[in-house]
Amino acid sequence: MRRWMSQQAATAQSGGQTGGEQEPSHFRHSGPNRQGASRGGSLRQAGGVGHLLRNAEEHNLTEEQEERLERMKLDFELEKVDLQAALRKAKILFRALARDHESSEQDVMKAIDDVARCEADLRKMRFRHLKAAHGILNDDQRKGLKAFHKQRMRDKVKAFRLAKQGTGG
Repeated sequence: MRRWMSQQAATAQSGGQTGGEQEPSHFRHSGPNRQGASRGGSLRQAGGVGHLLRNAEEHNLTEEQEERLERMKLDFELEKVDLQAALRKAKILFRALARDHESSEQDVMKAIDDVARCEADLRKMRFRHLKAAHGILNDDQRKGLKAFHKQRMRDKVKAFRLAKQGTGG
């Protein structure tokens, strides 16, 4: 959180320009140099449509399941683009109001509420998509997906500990 706030302060001091860099994301584990940025945040890493299609063989998906996921993917991508655009617009309007010394407090507060609503809508959409993707799986595939993610978490913890030891921390 502290890093995000300092990035926001630096952006505000430079008049909103970050030298062509991507705007920091409000999602944890996202942003210009973060692994989650390209995949849309932590929920997408939990076995969404893209993950299942990329790892279809490992999760033993049938051809029918793959086809259903492919059909879902288009609708999901279109919905995601619309919600991301709404969020970007809300952030632009908020920044403009916050910089304008003539803006009323009420207008700025409404803009903050709009940004928060757009962020919530995006998170809700990601959760709905995740649940819909999991709904296509059978019980054994869901168990396998859960085991896959448990192992992935163990690997991440192990890598973190090794990195921490390497830095003397």
